[in-house]
Amino acid sequence: MYSGRFSLLKDKQHSLVLTLAMLLVLPGASSASVQDRLLGTLSDPSTELMSHDFRYVGEYGGWRYGLYNAGYASTVEHPKNLDIDVKLCRWKTDDAAHREVRQVWRTGQGITDDFRAPYDPTGIIEGHVLHILFCPGVDGRSSYVHVPYDLEKKRLGKEKVMMLDGVPMTVVGVLDNYKARTGAEIPWFSDGGAETAYGIGMNVEIVRHRGWYYSVVSAYAQGFTCMVVRSRDLVRWETVGIPDLSPLHLGNSYWEGVVHPLHGDTFAFAIRVQDEQGVIYGTWNAATGAFSHLQAVKDGITARPEIFEYKGNTYLYCNTFGPSEVEGFGSAFRATVSFFRITGDGASLVFVRSKAVPEGIHYATFYVEPGRGWLWRIPARDRLCIIYSTDARRLNLVQARSNIALEELTLK
Repeated sequence: MYSGRFSLLKDKQHSLVLTLAMLLVLPGASSASVQDRLLGTLSDPSTELMSHDFRYVGEYGGWRYGLYNAGYASTVEHPKNLDIDVKLCRWKTDDAAHREVRQVWRTGQGITDDFRAPYDPTGIIEGHVLHILFCPGVDGRSSYVHVPYDLEKKRLGKEKVMMLDGVPMTVVGVLDNYKARTGAEIPWFSDGGAETAYGIGMNVEIVRHRGWYYSVVSAYAQGFTCMVVRSRDLVRWETVGIPDLSPLHLGNSYWEGVVHPLHGDTFAFAIRVQDEQGVIYGTWNAATGAFSHLQAVKDGITARPEIFEYKGNTYLYCNTFGPSEVEGFGSAFRATVSFFRITGDGASLVFVRSKAVPEGIHYATFYVEPGRGWLWRIPARDRLCIIYSTDARRLNLVQARSNIALEELTLK
């Protein structure tokens, strides 16, 4: 089993580039009073042409950890780009520039040599074990796989194909399960005349709630909304909710949903609308399985939403239309994101601020860095940090696609 070595990325050249970047090109914000602060880059621009889909997974032993996809043959993020690895990045809780990157999974590794293009990593830390979940393709289709990683020994355990309602969590298994439950007709995507399904998506936050892990399974196929799922062990999952989004009349293909506990059995819910521009928000009740308050997010555009907590409030993040947006992908697309505070009952969204990044801002993940120490009699404040991928990252201007940025974010 390949486990690789961490490579230390802190050096004088990086420090000089970081200093110049912070002085010259700080990220944009919605007003002069809002200032975000660039802390560094978490990918490895010296070897990676494509760095994307970063997921923060937790803290252990003075280090913070995240997973992401890295590619070496192309700058394009696409399931047919088979030269892809899953990488584990860690950085010091008190020094973001002190970071290390380790390859934990490479194309062709695993249960079968047919495993290719390991995409959409996510995970969660329990004790000294990082549970890694990702979706490698098998013969052009995909399965979701669980692999434990010992943070003390820096060693992978045995991988297992995850199960959903007693059936392997493959594209075929998930779509058949969904059709049996809903009666929906789900055509495969057509790519150059060949029927393919690029995969299923679970590349979202995994949350704990009352002894269960919760997440959302989505599929890159028309007619599929999503399935809210839960598990005791992160390998065997069961379906506990399927939303009916048809009353909103907003698209017929939905990717990358997320749920996050609000209070009691109530969760906040959000999902990306793929075939039309939009993001849908609502609530879901874990006791009844019912979805409520479903609504289109104002000015939302197709990209993965996130839900996170900060200073006693819960926030929705998503990409939104801004002055520089155009129809199509590229640096001028997904250049603006907005933050909404979720009201206490979960029924409404209150706009807080927008953030503009001309190079594009994709697939963000968040964590809170607790304040340490005192300034006179005032305790140091907590810091909200955002991690995202972007085109032509300012720390690595020679690359055309997706480096991973870490910033301190201001929310008032």
